[in-house]
Amino acid sequence: MAAEDKRKPMAEGDTALARLEALAPDRRARLLDAAEAAFAEAGFAGASMNAILTAAAMSKGQAYYYVHDKGDLYSAVIERALGDLVDRMDFSAPFQAATIDAFWSGLYAAFARLSGLLSVDPVMAALGRTMYEGPQTEKALEAPLARIRRSLELLVEKGQGLGAVRSDMPRALIVDMVLSAARALDRWFAENWDNLSPEEAARLNLEGLKMIRAMVAPAS
Repeated sequence: MAAEDKRKPMAEGDTALARLEALAPDRRARLLDAAEAAFAEAGFAGASMNAILTAAAMSKGQAYYYVHDKGDLYSAVIERALGDLVDRMDFSAPFQAATIDAFWSGLYAAFARLSGLLSVDPVMAALGRTMYEGPQTEKALEAPLARIRRSLELLVEKGQGLGAVRSDMPRALIVDMVLSAARALDRWFAENWDNLSPEEAARLNLEGLKMIRAMVAPAS
């Protein structure tokens, strides 16, 4: 006889954020907003799940129908925050570009917007620092990073079609290299953001993107 599955039923969805879609919009926003504030203020390790649920006026029984644990809730917070940030950066220009120059100009503009957004959004900057606390946050980033990777694959494909990105190497390898470089830049900014002026942050962000451009440029 097969062993009985004693796991508690949960809402449907591949990620915590997807499962939370089953929650009423106002209750979902209240939970995610409370969690975002707690993680930004205290970091992942310092945030209290009990305090988050109290602020969201939600019981543990209700919350655990949608999220497995604090790490799962953190993953939902980061996925929502990164999705909002990417939307505000606006990558429409590089995807609509018809020339190599237009492709890279569109990317430079998107990353310039990123620097501006982080300069006026201390909560987002604080959340960025939490992403490098250790193994628990690294695991919680799997779903958000998978979403970013899918978008990056499309961006690289677009760049290759224009001749802006090299095509002599496997696309998956190029995506891996770009994502690794971008995460290294992001980690450095997360650790040093408080010591940078907005102007210096914008300059370094642009120079970092230029380094990535040089890495993926077609071989001459």
